[in-house]
Amino acid sequence: MTKWLVVGTDQRLRIANELLVESGIDSVYISTDTFDDQLKQILLETKPDCLLLPLLSMKQSIPVEYFKEGSSVYSGNTSAEWRQELVEKSIRHINYLEKEQFIWRNAQLTAEAFVHIFYEQTKRQIAGKHFYVAGFGRVGKAIAHTLHQLQATVTIVARSEEQLAEAGVLGYNTLQLNETTMFTNGYLVNTVPAQWLDTKRSGSVPVFDVSSAPGCLKQGDSSEYYTIHLKLPGKHFPRDAAAVLVDAVLRMSIDERGTKCSKESESD
Repeated sequence: MTKWLVVGTDQRLRIANELLVESGIDSVYISTDTFDDQLKQILLETKPDCLLLPLLSMKQSIPVEYFKEGSSVYSGNTSAEWRQELVEKSIRHINYLEKEQFIWRNAQLTAEAFVHIFYEQTKRQIAGKHFYVAGFGRVGKAIAHTLHQLQATVTIVARSEEQLAEAGVLGYNTLQLNETTMFTNGYLVNTVPAQWLDTKRSGSVPVFDVSSAPGCLKQGDSSEYYTIHLKLPGKHFPRDAAAVLVDAVLRMSIDERGTKCSKESESD
């Protein structure tokens, strides 16, 4: 039976291990975001075939000599140097943050989590309100669609002419994002992972930032109207987020290995 090891302090990873075990997979979990003595000991004892690692880079990466040759590593962000070391030892590495089946389902969870945050923080309804959505990637599209379904007026803000054209065809208002773009009414939801916002341009418009750290505010800027919300799916829907992650990595294991890292796998 193929052995799994799940590593990370994010509660969705703890739950992901529980889901693997519940489905009959031989899996062990350790709550750490760095390579330490306990993780070293577990790696030596279990010699896992498949490892599920955190979404963010570990504080200290696992030295490649502790991986079994031919094993598979599923992770989020990692350094290029570490990935190259894995390749040189014939260890498969798959970044689940780049896989469409994970990205889109995670985007929908993010959109629903944003709605929860909005209600909780403003005590206002969404219907009839105006929202700027900065960025029209997967998360931007999911949030825009969810807000539209809840009868909000949505304006897509982006630099890309292609994204603005697509948004216009889908029935959204559009606004070109540049250094002079002003936000004058409603709410601004940022999904762009870059420090682009000068708070003088947003004034008293509440800004909900759901992009990755350090957020969209330009360095040195601050505002009482700005809040950043990281890891929304894991915080608000941990079991659903874990299920999405487990489903994605098991699908990837079929694609990458040609066999399931599951209870149906052949014995070593």
